[in-house]
Amino acid sequence: MSNFSEMNLQILKDRAELSDVLNNYAAGVDQRDWVLFRSCFSDDLEADFTGVLPGKVCHGADKWVAAAAKLIEPLTATQHIITNHSHEIDGNTAKSRSYLQAQHMHKQADGTERHYLIGGYYSYYMVRSDEGWKIKKYSLTQTWCSGDVTVLVPA
Repeated sequence: MSNFSEMNLQILKDRAELSDVLNNYAAGVDQRDWVLFRSCFSDDLEADFTGVLPGKVCHGADKWVAAAAKLIEPLTATQHIITNHSHEIDGNTAKSRSYLQAQHMHKQADGTERHYLIGGYYSYYMVRSDEGWKIKKYSLTQTWCSGDVTVLVPA
C-alpha cells in the first residue's frame, strides 16, 4: 500500500474515532452513564458553557462530570442530538465542531412537563491519547433556545 493510501486511511479512521467520541458524549449524558461520559475527556479538560450557563467554565474532567451529573440527574429525560461533525486533524490534535439540539424535560409532581430546548454548536480541541481521542477543551455556543430555562436550575 502506498504512503498516500495509508495516510488517507488514517484520516478516515481518525475522523470516525473523533465522531465516536462525540456520539459517546451524547449517549453518556442521555443514558446517565457517567463512566462513558467521563471517557470522552482528558483529565485536564476545560469545559466552557458560559454561552448557556453564565460563569460556567469548569477545569478538570472529574469535576465537570460531577457538575453535569448534578444538572442532568434531576431531569426526567434529555436528548442530545449532536450532528454535522467536522474535523481538522493535525497529527495528534484535532479541532472539531458539531451542531447541537439538546432537549431537557422535567416532569412535575402534578404530572405537568416543563421543557427547555437548546440549539447551537460545540467547538472542540481534541487530543490523541493512549486510550484514543479525548476532548481536552470545548465550548457550547447557543444560537437559539425555546421553553423554560428554569428546567436547568437544580432543585
